Amino acid sequence: MSVSTVSRALNGYSDVNPQTRSKIEATAREIGYTANYAASVLRRQRTRTVTYIASKPWTKFVDPFHLGLFDGLEAALQVEGYDLHVVMARDFDGEMKIIQRLVEMGRCDGVIFGRTRPFDERIDYLMEREFPFVTLGRTHRNDHDWVDRDHYRIGNAATRRLIELGHSRIATLSTPLCYTFSEAAVKGYRDALRDAGIAHDPAMEAECSPSQTGEEVFGDMLARGAKPTAVFCGNDIIATGVISGARRHGLEPGRDFAVIGCDDVPLATYLRPALTTFAQDLDAVGRTMGQMILSRLDGRRESEGTVIESFLIARESDCPAADA
Repeated sequence: MSVSTVSRALNGYSDVNPQTRSKIEATAREIGYTANYAASVLRRQRTRTVTYIASKPWTKFVDPFHLGLFDGLEAALQVEGYDLHVVMARDFDGEMKIIQRLVEMGRCDGVIFGRTRPFDERIDYLMEREFPFVTLGRTHRNDHDWVDRDHYRIGNAATRRLIELGHSRIATLSTPLCYTFSEAAVKGYRDALRDAGIAHDPAMEAECSPSQTGEEVFGDMLARGAKPTAVFCGNDIIATGVISGARRHGLEPGRDFAVIGCDDVPLATYLRPALTTFAQDLDAVGRTMGQMILSRLDGRRESEGTVIESFLIARESDCPAADA
């Protein structure tokens, strides 16, 4: 048999005679033949891998957000014979170096990453080199492939719910404001206050840096003299810390202090009180990103953007204001 016939038979091409394919496959099994991955990469100039780049310390998998995401992403990639590789970076600069190494050394066919910034140099670099990528999150340029939730609507809806419950001293503890999604959620929060005629109070806003817990940041807020009766948190891990911190200061969440989170992690329903939060189908987010990167690898040129719906899960942690 010729090299090309053997190659096409073992790689599933339909133009090989079934009897020939059967003979080649049987012989391969007899001699214990498996394809040499490195040689295949050189020949095809494809690695059949997509790399997801995650940053520490938010992604030490204490927060299970990414685990649901990876499930859908991997399922979409495997349908087309692609593997998902996850690479950890220690910080934003580390992510940039990893992306450069992946692209310049040809270690993967496409990359996916999140925590986008309004003006993101990772995206500038990949666009200049026409390297396939998808982001979890939007930017101010948005001429690239992205999947996102409507974080403005989440922040706005959470704040309006608390206002409807009679709260007027509403705080927000956000993820770092250098991220586009944090910026959008806080804008939604501020706009809801403005629309309700509630004056914006900078003392009622704080961002949680990677080295701080929600409990620590909430404690600092109270120490500065802020006296919120309700808090909207950028994610459920922050909200978990706020629930603990509120109790340390004599406030009982769900009774005389309201908390709303975001992400609906599995722990949310088991907290006491169970956490009111915003949920989304993380499997669908992952599948959408997988299909998007595969489409790009298949030659699609125009950019795509998709918003995945989030919806409120009302539980026990938010409550009417004491004087409502």
